[in-house]
Amino acid sequence: MKINIPYFSIITVVKNDVKNITKTIQSIKNQSFKSYEYIIIDGKSSDGTIEKIKRDKNYIDLIISEKDKGIYFAMNKGAKLAKGKIIVFVNSGDVLNKDGLKKVYKKFQ
Repeated sequence: MKINIPYFSIITVVKNDVKNITKTIQSIKNQSFKSYEYIIIDGKSSDGTIEKIKRDKNYIDLIISEKDKGIYFAMNKGAKLAKGKIIVFVNSGDVLNKDGLKKVYKKFQ
């Protein structure tokens, strides 16, 4: 049995950014290169961020929402869970060009 390993692991770290999380998720959903997993690490947001994230749960492979020790702790948590060959951090408020992953993939080939 062949296990399909994603080429990219995209990790978004967020805490209380209800204003920007949707545009970040949308930029991941719109990627033309589809061999990726999407992980969101939320620092136990209290402003409605997690509710917005859950609206797109069908496009997200893993959502963790729990209190942590800050952004770098959360980034390391995501990296430890990643299964892809290459880890890409796209934090809340950032967007990835729709061909961003495709361009990076071509550079690695």
